Amino acid sequence: MIIHNNRGFTLLEALIAMVILTIGIVSVISMQATFAKGTVDRTVLNALIDSASSLLNRCQIDTGTPSSVTYTHEGRTITVTRTGSCNPNTDTCNAVSATATDSLTNKTFTISTMICNFN
Repeated sequence: MIIHNNRGFTLLEALIAMVILTIGIVSVISMQATFAKGTVDRTVLNALIDSASSLLNRCQIDTGTPSSVTYTHEGRTITVTRTGSCNPNTDTCNAVSATATDSLTNKTFTISTMICNFN
């Protein structure tokens, strides 16, 4: 009488399970890298938006705002350049733009507004 023991896994079943597990792990690592890059991109974009907005807000308050400002933080340099005058003639408006550029990624962001003088 032959007794068959059907308990356990064959070598082929174990290899297939390892391949499926490896594919799953590689997929998770790939997604994590993609999300990390997206987070850095959003952080840089937020810094550019804040820098450009800050210069335009400063321009609305102070007519002596410089045409270029540089911010440095943790090895990253953001340069904001303003075009247009912060001091329009009486009863007129000027279009003013600020372009922020990140030194590490060379990403830029431009924001525009109208500054008016109704004194």
